[in-house]
Amino acid sequence: MNRRNCDRSRAEIGSLRTIYAVLSFSLLVFQIAAVLGAIAQPAYAYVDPGSGLLAVQILSTSLAGMIFLVRRRLRQFLGRIARFSGSHNEKAAK
Repeated sequence: MNRRNCDRSRAEIGSLRTIYAVLSFSLLVFQIAAVLGAIAQPAYAYVDPGSGLLAVQILSTSLAGMIFLVRRRLRQFLGRIARFSGSHNEKAAK
């Protein structure tokens, strides 16, 4: 195995670890939310309309952040693939 293949496999392992970490964290958050939802009791308290809008804002900004993160990681990954295939094609042409 030459050095380029070794570097490429390390990059793939790193990106797979990142994807695994994100998915693991998402699953953890989902499990915590499910448990909290299962043990929730009625509060019988007043909640003003601004609180609902705050929850919507938190969810929408979290979604926008996740989209940005996924897009950034995808571009990095595709850039690595393009660089690898470009250098591989140049060597084949020589």
